[in-house]
Amino acid sequence: MKNKLFASIPAIILGLLIAVGPQTFAHVCKVQEGKMPMACHYTAQAALGIGVVIVVLGVFALLFNNAGIRAGINVAVALLGVLAICVPTALIGVCKGAMMHCHMVTLPTLIVFGVLTVVFGVVAVVMNARADR
Repeated sequence: MKNKLFASIPAIILGLLIAVGPQTFAHVCKVQEGKMPMACHYTAQAALGIGVVIVVLGVFALLFNNAGIRAGINVAVALLGVLAICVPTALIGVCKGAMMHCHMVTLPTLIVFGVLTVVFGVVAVVMNARADR
């Protein structure tokens, strides 16, 4: 039971934070009418999708009793955590201005949540792999 909760609850919470963060407390630049959206807007959209998938995988990890299946799900969660780090840093990016809110808040927020997702995902994989033996 402990492995099951540890494999799912952090993924659900961190997935919600990754999805909701750029939309709320770590907001990105607003899209101005008639102008092209900035890179941070697309980063927020990608983070929303990544976070939703992490939440869904966390719910699946909560529903399955087989430790091997939970380990596989958490491998996917850890890889999505890496993707959550790559989106604002290497793939899409944020605004180039160092004083922009997206550069100062959104970028480090997504990096921290992504690292936590990777760490919890890897620990859950190890715990579930040991429980499967």
